[in-house]
Amino acid sequence: MVKRIAIVIILFAAIISPNMALAQTATSSPQTIKDRLRNLKEERRGNVSEIKAEMKARMDAFKARIKEIKDLRKQALTERISDKITSANARLTSRMDQALGHLNDILARVKNRAAAFKVEGKDTTALDAAIVAAEATIATAQNAVDAQKAKEYSANITDESTLGNTIGQMVSQFRQDISLVHKLVIDAKQAVMKAIMEAAKLRGEENTATGSANI
Repeated sequence: MVKRIAIVIILFAAIISPNMALAQTATSSPQTIKDRLRNLKEERRGNVSEIKAEMKARMDAFKARIKEIKDLRKQALTERISDKITSANARLTSRMDQALGHLNDILARVKNRAAAFKVEGKDTTALDAAIVAAEATIATAQNAVDAQKAKEYSANITDESTLGNTIGQMVSQFRQDISLVHKLVIDAKQAVMKAIMEAAKLRGEENTATGSANI
């Protein structure tokens, strides 16, 4: 089971890479997205605090139950798996944080480009909408990453004979959660890419890849 955790860590370290394929972005109207962005910012702190409090209570009970496992080998293995999940969660959410920070930096440059286009008298309607959509998508991903950071994984240990399955379910839950959060980070990448492409169009560049590199 320890090897399984190691494999999980390696797999998710790989899928955070910037060369990952990008997913489809949302098509909500700019005003709807602005409202959603505002709501996300307001809910963010409260959600994270609630998750931390709930997870701490569960983790305290889980650690106490681990100490009651009579088989010392199983006890040590369970503790080691729990620690590895905690470590993997911290590392992966940190990398997602960095990725979102990078996307915010890129989007800031796109916004500066949009301001320059306005000065030049160009119609930036599509670009502005793409920027607003990207901001909202990044906020959604950041909200999910922050919530994931606050999570601690525990299991309801009731019988040592089924301990393997119980811990396996805990590992599976972690994999599912981190995958869903990563998908939102990919959505943010896609949204920023769309804004870059809209900016490239206003530059009159036929090759959007070249335009993206310039921005």
